[in-house]
Amino acid sequence: MLVGMPFLRVFDRMGYGGLVLSTHGHVLALNDSARRIFQAMFCLSRSEVEVDVLDGLGRGIVKRLLNQGRARFQLDSENWILVERPDQRPLIMNAVPLPIDEVDGSHSVLLLIDLDATPILNHGALEQVFGLTRTEAKLATLMAQGATLAEAAALQGVRVATVRAQLRAIFAKTHTHRQAELVMLVSRLSSLP
Repeated sequence: MLVGMPFLRVFDRMGYGGLVLSTHGHVLALNDSARRIFQAMFCLSRSEVEVDVLDGLGRGIVKRLLNQGRARFQLDSENWILVERPDQRPLIMNAVPLPIDEVDGSHSVLLLIDLDATPILNHGALEQVFGLTRTEAKLATLMAQGATLAEAAALQGVRVATVRAQLRAIFAKTHTHRQAELVMLVSRLSSLP
């Protein structure tokens, strides 16, 4: 297995794009989130965003992203690049060296944070970690995705009063007290498989 693949899978669940790049700029692997970002930004078809097609073009794609970058900023001594996109929130980009050197040189992971992407929330993890019922896990997920109580009730085919009762049970089981706390908690679980 290519070094960096576990990172790409976790990034994917969190809604982040990721690419493993060789020292020479070759795309060695990418996750589905990165594939979607490239398709949208560069008007590419799915077949045009496959590793074998991108092989050798990685440096060009990174250059295109860098050219679209309008601002660079520093957080904790790391350089991040902000890529503005029309009619969308910006894309945030950062390159992270992988800790293991390969025979042909070291590799890097290019992290793409799409502020419009929604992390994949795992109902099963909520059920197992907190003992939520399937219905409660679905409601917690809806709340984390920004649904109002009325929207959640309509999506589940129940009354708002029922959703409020379910939400109280969720708060008790997760040791949270407000919807904002619940959203943060559920979002943290997005990295679990």
